Amino acid sequence: MKLAHDVDGDVEIVSVTGELDLASVPELRAALEATAQRSRPVVVDVSEVSFIDSTALATLLRSSDELTAGGVRVVVACPAGPVRRLLTMTSLDHRLNLAPDRPGALARAAGS
Repeated sequence: MKLAHDVDGDVEIVSVTGELDLASVPELRAALEATAQRSRPVVVDVSEVSFIDSTALATLLRSSDELTAGGVRVVVACPAGPVRRLLTMTSLDHRLNLAPDRPGALARAAGS
């Protein structure tokens, strides 16, 4: 897994590439916790994720819930593909704020 952090205007972006699994969850969790301290909207871009396991799904959901409870808008950029199918199959598409791509996620996170 490769993790990148960027800022676009007032929106924090955490981009993930590769496989999100038990081994990569601590790094993802730390990156998302760090965004909470800045209280800016967050886009989690999983467009380049090829695999996601249940621990990573749980971390994504828990982090999104915690950030949202703290007043931070969280949007997940997740195009059609295996990760989106899994989110749909597990009904997490109803729990997470999903956008079909990064530009859509940025617009939604910024409140446009």
